[in-house]
Amino acid sequence: MRTAVALASALLAAGCTASDYPPAAGWSRAPDLSAYSAMVLYGGIAREQAMLCGGFSPASVDRHWQDDFGGREAAVEAALVGRHGAAAVERAESEAVATRTVPCPDVPDLRWRVHYARLLRLLEVRTGLRG
Repeated sequence: MRTAVALASALLAAGCTASDYPPAAGWSRAPDLSAYSAMVLYGGIAREQAMLCGGFSPASVDRHWQDDFGGREAAVEAALVGRHGAAAVERAESEAVATRTVPCPDVPDLRWRVHYARLLRLLEVRTGLRG
């Protein structure tokens, strides 16, 4: 878990400039592709936990993830491709690789799904898909 948070923090710090956003803005200060990369990372961790800790089949997890987020994620990805180019979006996706497995909690933990959903919403607002 610490590694995932450290990776997300590193991605945030890699492309942030102080003059772009007001202070204390959290993820809203991160460049689009850093936020997108963290979003992809958090989504991967959430799906991994559902499969490895919750015992759900990969097909079931993928189907539910697509039902819940598929259209929204595709729209954000398309908007980011239009803004930054396909190569930059692919690079951001490839950088979103967890370096270790997150431990299984005793009770279901939806924290990674919530982090993913928040970043998805942030990117929807930034790209003009939501107000």
